[in-house]
Formats: sequence, C-alpha cells, structure tokens
Amino acid sequence: MISREQLKLEIDSVDDTNIEVLHRIILALKTPTLTSSDSPKNYINPLKGSILFEDDIISPIDVIWDAES
Repeated sequence: MISREQLKLEIDSVDDTNIEVLHRIILALKTPTLTSSDSPKNYINPLKGSILFEDDIISPIDVIWDAES
C-alpha cells in the first residue's frame, strides 16, 4: 500500500491536464454508494396505482375505428 507522502509526491508529478481527471476521480470516490437498504427491491414506487385505464386513448373521442383497416 502506498503512503500518503508517496501519493502526494506522485500527485505533484501529474501534469495540469490530468490533475482535473484526478480531481474528478477523487470526488467520485467521496460520493456515497447505494447500500442494501437503498436497493431497488425495497423501493416503493410513488406513482403506483395513480394511473387508471380509461379506454382507448389513441382514437378520437366518440369515434369507433378499426385498427386493422
């Protein structure tokens, strides 16, 4: 494992172009990741049951039509 001092020396040798990439990698490593409690299996859909089927929504109102014709 690399020491902090060795890592600092390595970072000092990185050119300016790659320092931005390195910064973004560090930020990504700091962001929290999903835990088992945040997994999709425990996710509750807030819209579930809020949409009702109301007949054919494609055809014009009060006009019966045959899609096969």
